[in-house]
Amino acid sequence: MPFAQITTWKMNDETKVKKLVEDITHAIHLHCGAPLDKISVVISELPPSRWSDAGILGNDETFPTQSRRKNYEEKL
Repeated sequence: MPFAQITTWKMNDETKVKKLVEDITHAIHLHCGAPLDKISVVISELPPSRWSDAGILGNDETFPTQSRRKNYEEKL
């Protein structure tokens, strides 16, 4: 049956984690018809220093802009 794995930066708010898991489970149930007791959701948390977009680590101060670049020549 369905197994969903979500990888994200650390989530400090347990209420938000619970809501995320509930929403994902609900979506799978609605769209796949799987019974709730057969749906598994796993949240894997990574520190920003172990995540990158466009070759820029998440803990880099330029991450919000440089992670949106399309090529190495582009400076945002």
